[in-house]
Amino acid sequence: MVVEYPLYGESCTLAVTVWGENNKSIRLIVEDAEAPETMLTNRTGSVSGLKTYYVRIPIAPDIALIELLPEDGRDSGYGIEDIEVMTLNTDYSHNHFKSSEVQSFVNFAEEFCYNAGSYAANAMYHSDDEVFTIKYLENIKDGGQIVATPARISQSDGLIEVSKADFLRYTVPMRMAIMLHEFAHFYVNERMEDEVEADRNGLILYLGMGYPRIDAYNVFLDVFENSPSELNMERYQALNKLFKQNYNG
Repeated sequence: MVVEYPLYGESCTLAVTVWGENNKSIRLIVEDAEAPETMLTNRTGSVSGLKTYYVRIPIAPDIALIELLPEDGRDSGYGIEDIEVMTLNTDYSHNHFKSSEVQSFVNFAEEFCYNAGSYAANAMYHSDDEVFTIKYLENIKDGGQIVATPARISQSDGLIEVSKADFLRYTVPMRMAIMLHEFAHFYVNERMEDEVEADRNGLILYLGMGYPRIDAYNVFLDVFENSPSELNMERYQALNKLFKQNYNG
């Protein structure tokens, strides 16, 4: 089931109410109807009766493509009941948002993350003020071997490397969570190398701008599963605590 729904480029929370029979397992995808590889959400769940998904969309397309897909392959026993546009709650009160550096990077990162699916790999992308640079690669490598990370930042000059192979798998919010984590390392952290501090500082920005908790949770879980370690277990525990304090769907 596919529905095109106008959002007119206005940030919002999109409330999609679906119905399902007998714990029907479905996947909800919302993307830009006019831009390739631009998922705004991609989530699954089981539905008996009615269930409303609240999709937080800080960067909205003119027209959203809403897809409801059966996980069991049987195209029956489910559907979309209602679609409603609601206000997106944001919180810019933290001191991080008062920095002009943060404002510049956020503008750059949002444009990059939204268009990462159509941007060419093996190219450099620069912010308008030339302060920030992203090196967009097919994969991030060390010594010819692919590194299991979607992005990393140089501790010497702040150059950010991004893996297109990973970003193509991610929703726009997932991409933003990763980019803000890398930015926090170099530009916000008191201890540049501290991963837990970068997680916290990046998520303060991410959640403040109204991005969905579930996408940040999913992308960090993806990273941790690909690189299991005691440090990543510590990060996972710290993130869970932060998410519980800042629940926003």
